[in-house]
Amino acid sequence: MVLKSIHSLFIFFISMWPVWAQSVSTAQIMERFSARMLEQVAAEMHFTFYGADRQGREIGSLEGIIYRQGADYAMLNAQVEVYASGDTKWIYTVDNNEAIIMQHDPASIDLVENPLALFSAQLTKEYTLLERPNSFIEKVQDFVEIGLVPIANNAPYSSILLRINSQTLFPHSVKYIAKDGSWYEAEITNYTHRNQPFPPERFIFSVEKYPGVYVTDLR
Repeated sequence: MVLKSIHSLFIFFISMWPVWAQSVSTAQIMERFSARMLEQVAAEMHFTFYGADRQGREIGSLEGIIYRQGADYAMLNAQVEVYASGDTKWIYTVDNNEAIIMQHDPASIDLVENPLALFSAQLTKEYTLLERPNSFIEKVQDFVEIGLVPIANNAPYSSILLRINSQTLFPHSVKYIAKDGSWYEAEITNYTHRNQPFPPERFIFSVEKYPGVYVTDLR
C-alpha cells in the first residue's frame, strides 16, 4: 500500500513538472540561480569535459576540478592549471612546465576570459535568454535547461545550454555550441558548497611547487 502511494505521488509529480516549467521564465530561474551562487562562501566542483568536432567526431574527455570563492577561482586538470585571484591570472601548462601571468578581469562576462561568468546575473548583457526552459528527469533528479544566444554576431559560440538542478539550484552541466557545429560540454559530477573560505593561496600559482618552470609575465 505504501509503495503504491509513493508510486502514485511520483507519477503525479512527473505529470505536473511540465506545468511548472512552463510557468517560470528562464530569466526568473537565472535570477534564482545567480542568487544561490552568490550566497555561498565557496564551492568545489568536479567536472568531466568532453566534446566533438564539426564532423561529429569525439575529441576525448578530461576530468578536472574548480575551486571557486567569490570572483577568484582555480581550475585544475591533467593538462592545464588556471589560477585567478584579484586582477591576476596564472595559466600553467603541465607538459611544457610553463606558466603565463596575465591581467585578469574578475568582472568580465566573457566566458573564455572568465568561466565564472556563467554564475553571474550580468551574463544577460551579452547573451539573450530563450524565453522558456526545457525540463527533463535524469536518474530521478529534475533539471531545467536554459538556452543562451549571444547578442553580438562575433561571439565565439552560437549558443550555450546551461542545465541546473531544479531542487538545489546547483549547476549540472554547460554546453558550448560553436558556429561550425562543434561543441564542448562540462558536466559537473560533484558540486559541494562550503561555509568556510579556502585559504588565499588556493587561488595563486606557486612557482616553488614547480621546479624549473619557465614564467612569462604579460601584464
